[in-house]
Amino acid sequence: MSDIDYPQLLDYYKIAYSMPNLISYHDARLSQYFVNNRITKLKSIDLLGQTYIGNNSSGKRGSLVQAFFRSSNGRTSSLYTGQIQYLFIHSFTLPPHPNHRASTLHQDQHVFAYIRWYSSTNDNEHRDEGIAICLPEFSADNYHSILPVHRIHLEVATAVDVTDMNEERMLVIPMPKKYYA
Repeated sequence: MSDIDYPQLLDYYKIAYSMPNLISYHDARLSQYFVNNRITKLKSIDLLGQTYIGNNSSGKRGSLVQAFFRSSNGRTSSLYTGQIQYLFIHSFTLPPHPNHRASTLHQDQHVFAYIRWYSSTNDNEHRDEGIAICLPEFSADNYHSILPVHRIHLEVATAVDVTDMNEERMLVIPMPKKYYA
């Protein structure tokens, strides 16, 4: 994983496992428990019959997806829209910790999507029609850019719309999920 994207992965593990003392692979000599930067990139992944792809320098645009995130109070959740940059597998052995039951011999493999999220807006004009509205620009990357693939809600299509005030916005249209009997 590039040094540009790595801080998001490190922060993801620190927050996901409530372990703020995890260290970077740059400081691996200080502890046997660190987050390495070795990943295996995937061209695509199939989740319940729906195929998702990343950019992976193939010239194709990565899948546009939505995922739920809980609010800080944990009572509500909101859908956010983003573009998969790449899909990857990362191995991480959880250090012994009193709050976690994990064997130090077991190496957990996590499957993630690295996602650039579109900036959200408070525009709810088409919400009743099932259409969300975003700004056509990406937010700054952070630990939310590392998304476990099981959290992908669905694939979406987008269209650029220009308001009467000549401002661009992006309409986000949910794509039907594939269901197999």
